[in-house]
Amino acid sequence: MAGRTTKEQLQQDIAVWFADGVIEKETLDVLSERYEAQRFGGIGVIKYLGIAGGLRAFFGIMGLVTAMTESAGFSAVVLGCVGGGLTYWGLRLARNVQDRYATSSKVIVTLGVVLWTSAIGVLSGVVGFEDEAILTLVGIFSLPIAFFLAYRSRNTYLLILTLLGMFHWIGAWNAMCGRSTYVFAVQDPRMMCVVALAAIGVGLYHEWNLYPRPGRFYQAWESLGLAYLNMSLLILSIWAGHGESTAAWVVLFTVACVAQIALGARWQSGLLRGFGITFLVIDVFTRDHETFWNDLSLGAYLLAGGVGLVVAGGCIEMLTRMFRAKGGAT
Repeated sequence: MAGRTTKEQLQQDIAVWFADGVIEKETLDVLSERYEAQRFGGIGVIKYLGIAGGLRAFFGIMGLVTAMTESAGFSAVVLGCVGGGLTYWGLRLARNVQDRYATSSKVIVTLGVVLWTSAIGVLSGVVGFEDEAILTLVGIFSLPIAFFLAYRSRNTYLLILTLLGMFHWIGAWNAMCGRSTYVFAVQDPRMMCVVALAAIGVGLYHEWNLYPRPGRFYQAWESLGLAYLNMSLLILSIWAGHGESTAAWVVLFTVACVAQIALGARWQSGLLRGFGITFLVIDVFTRDHETFWNDLSLGAYLLAGGVGLVVAGGCIEMLTRMFRAKGGAT
């Protein structure tokens, strides 16, 4: 295993090889990832705390100046100019051949995109659009540009933020209610299932056909797609709406969880397997609660649940040993 000093020297040599045209960009990305020499550590914590503090102070001053003018139009101009400047600055830092600003450039670009996207929303409000129209306009103008910038600079932070913005734009909402209750609401779970499946498909395409060119973008697509797919199926299995029976959705949700576990084992994907196991447990708990909570006393309910978990764990352990004895994947 190469030491840190060796890795740093290799990083410099790799950058020179790329600048001289000896290696291609794909080779540069693979070698840079393999010989990554940066370590976070305590100095890294102090560094990024300082960056975060400085940014908060800067945004606070900018907000104070904007509030003193009492002009939404001026706020939009300030947000747009600062956001555009940060985006341009971050993209320039990302072009450093030796990749010295790998993390900071991505953070700066992400902050810039957030600011000029906010400027679009504020400006739409100044013009007189209603809330739904503002949301539609912000998504139409900002999402394609944000996706383009994320792929151009291989910015995972920006990609995750853009994907969350896309799902939110389609109809996923969240809020804090009383007594710190967190509410996850999906306006149309059926449509969200379709979009989530499409996102998972994009992630698998990235993993099988594009990796390592876009880096680990496939993890962002797959994880967010799986999260919204399973949450939407869970919502539909509890409440389908319009007097529709939830039985079919319960079966579909359970089958989807089992399918994720099976495919995760077959493809050696911890992401798929983890989501499948997690939501299968949630599914079993939800069905158990719906069926027995009102019919049993608390003690009997907990006892039955504990016995059921012990039996399930024993069965899984027995099956695992059987598969291992036969040399199969577990």
